[in-house]
Amino acid sequence: MRTEVLTSYHDHPTAAHFGSRRIWTKLKDCCYWPQMRGKVESYIRSCEKCVKFNIKRTKTPGKLNPIPPPEGPLELVGMDFWGPIRQGSVNENKYVLVITDYLTKFVVAKALPNNTAQTTAQTFVEEFIFNFGVPNRLIIDQGVHFNNELMKNVAELIGFDHIKAIPYYPQTNGQVERFNATFRPQLAKLQDENLNNWDEYLPAVVYVYNTGQHATTGYSLFQLMFDREPTLPLAQKQPTFTLTKSNHYWPRMMWSLKMYYQAARQNIQIQRQVTKARFDLNRSDPIYKANDSLLWRKPSHISKFEERYSGTHSIIQEHPPSYIIQDGQTAI
Repeated sequence: MRTEVLTSYHDHPTAAHFGSRRIWTKLKDCCYWPQMRGKVESYIRSCEKCVKFNIKRTKTPGKLNPIPPPEGPLELVGMDFWGPIRQGSVNENKYVLVITDYLTKFVVAKALPNNTAQTTAQTFVEEFIFNFGVPNRLIIDQGVHFNNELMKNVAELIGFDHIKAIPYYPQTNGQVERFNATFRPQLAKLQDENLNNWDEYLPAVVYVYNTGQHATTGYSLFQLMFDREPTLPLAQKQPTFTLTKSNHYWPRMMWSLKMYYQAARQNIQIQRQVTKARFDLNRSDPIYKANDSLLWRKPSHISKFEERYSGTHSIIQEHPPSYIIQDGQTAI
């Protein structure tokens, strides 16, 4: 009898699957049984349609596990694509390949017409490796433009490690994601009224970003990368020191770089502690186990009337705070 009452007050079209507070206020005026409110809340929590369609307003489980800052530049580099841009440029560019160093925060960005494996590998080699050298480790996402035989062969041939970001979790490659959020509005402000020449301003936006002081490290990205402040357009700044002998340059540069890197690394660690404390507030670690059944949240670009979750899927491997689930066809 109780189940029939709850079904009629929640599942029926005239009830429209509203939440426990609305159902409770209607039920309490006409019904009563012991622990009725708890039963109402339990019933609605177990409603499959509500679980799959409702927007979750509580914090997702899983505390922040920031990547330790590297000791020096090119030890850890992130690479990701921004795009496709709906309004292509007059030069037919629709993507931007963004490469970021995790210590200096220095950015290399290149506008491209596509994001194929061939274009990605060629641009990475020509725009980054030929100018800065080979990174020790490279963080990439699971896209086919990165996760392919060509990129694997490039990594083996040149000599760097692939690190794949966790699927559907862009924070893994957060350095690149943050820059993407920064340069997007700047390009929008500079492009013309036809909205199709944004790529012409990309080098200038990247230049301004790299030559400015980073809020986390306390230094300009250019200074950490090259051990000197850039000479800016229209600047008349005099040099701060004069070297009498050329062989003095190398020891001084090594000493100053060591000081810069130590200070930048400490500042990054302090900022990450603050960020972690804020992120972890009122958030618990997941308590899932192998063989647990769960629903999988679909990407955010689904239709407004489509289920937000699909299921049911089983956990096949535990790597807290990450888990590998079986999607019915393959492991993801």
